[in-house]
Amino acid sequence: MKPVARAALLGVLGIHLTSAHAGTVEGTVSVNGHPAARAVIALEGPAAAALAAPRAHVVMDQRNLAFVPSVLPVLRGTIIEFTNSDDVQHNVFSPSAAAGKFNLGTYGPGAARAVTLDTPGEVVVLCNIHMEMEARILVLDSPYFSTVGRDGHFRIAAVPPGSYSVRVWQERWLPTVQTLQVPANDSLTVNVVTQK
Repeated sequence: MKPVARAALLGVLGIHLTSAHAGTVEGTVSVNGHPAARAVIALEGPAAAALAAPRAHVVMDQRNLAFVPSVLPVLRGTIIEFTNSDDVQHNVFSPSAAAGKFNLGTYGPGAARAVTLDTPGEVVVLCNIHMEMEARILVLDSPYFSTVGRDGHFRIAAVPPGSYSVRVWQERWLPTVQTLQVPANDSLTVNVVTQK
């Protein structure tokens, strides 16, 4: 592995060229010395400005009195479908301005409601019947993002060459911003170590 860059990010961001598939950025994220499970890593920059079309819809389920997944990154313009897989009634609403403070009402088992999220930002999702239910939807301008696995690993495929800022979200956007250069016909391994 040939080093490309190394920089401080309240910790260390190590970047190395690898022989993996072109346009892939992968690696690990750790926060306070632990794998950053359920964190989100996003690449932002001019190369991300030409957005890919969002998927037709993404599902956030209501199962066992919880939103699943509890953290959902999406590209702006994505339709979020809230399904009810429980045997009780649920409600879905958001007080977040980025989501237009929507309220999808109350609906029973097997039913679904949907909303389109067009404004980038963090969206809090709640159920006014079950106050313990809470989730976050991160509406992003860039299609280049990944949810970090339990072991701290992530993979973002098909990233065009160019300069990107790396951002990490775990309960909030962390003050971990660093630029990296994605080369043409190569891949990067990125290891992000930061603190909350």
